[in-house]
Amino acid sequence: MSRIALQRFLEKKIIQNSIIGLILFNSVIIGLETSPTIMSQFGFIIDQIDLLILGLFVLELILKIYAYRLAFFKSAWNIFDTSVILISVIPAAGSFAVFRALRILRTLRLLKNVPKLKIIIESLLHSVPSIGWIMVLLAIIFYVFAVIGTNLFGIEFSTYFGSLTKSIFTLFQIMTLESWSSDIARPIIALNPFAAIYFVIFILIATYTTLNIFIAIVVNTMNELHHADMLREEQEIRKMVKSEHEQLMEQISYLTDEVRALKEIHLDSDKKEIPT
Repeated sequence: MSRIALQRFLEKKIIQNSIIGLILFNSVIIGLETSPTIMSQFGFIIDQIDLLILGLFVLELILKIYAYRLAFFKSAWNIFDTSVILISVIPAAGSFAVFRALRILRTLRLLKNVPKLKIIIESLLHSVPSIGWIMVLLAIIFYVFAVIGTNLFGIEFSTYFGSLTKSIFTLFQIMTLESWSSDIARPIIALNPFAAIYFVIFILIATYTTLNIFIAIVVNTMNELHHADMLREEQEIRKMVKSEHEQLMEQISYLTDEVRALKEIHLDSDKKEIPT
């Protein structure tokens, strides 16, 4: 089988769906291995099934490397797949026993094989630079409010605002809205009613505004990637249509020449048949 034919075979939907099914089934098998009761009864069978699935993954990897050659390693997703499979191949014994637990990383291959999940992950990765600036903004907000909180509440509530680091951790808890009202805010507001302004402003800025900006960036990036994919598909379709049009024009030109040649032959034969 040629490499191009092998590429088409590996890219077939039935093959891709089969790989997704194997990944899901293998994830269930690895999950069953955490049960001592199940392993005591079916441990040997589960281990053999796991080895068989791993063998199929290795075979898939070898076929892809053969089909795509160096182009296979130009994709970050392919490198990720290769790393996950190589981790699974390492014998899980002795000091390498930790790699047995890392076999569950095979489930992460769904991120590549399921297109919708792949778009989400790629959107997150492309959003990293913008998200980084959000983190800088959030760090500034945390620092400002931590200094204010330490100065205002550090003496009476040293557990939460006794130092700058404690204040930052407390603000993080408040940002996540985890027991912030009953455990932190209300006791402080009971002694200092104006402290409510401090907490409300921080939650509005850190929790709602920043979170919405984060979501907006990811959604915008997702739309840009989707638009780019549509443009890429449109260009591919145009190239295919142009190629087919050129082939069709060549065939029409060829047929026209054939018809012209047949007409000339027919005229010559008619002239020969006319008596002199």
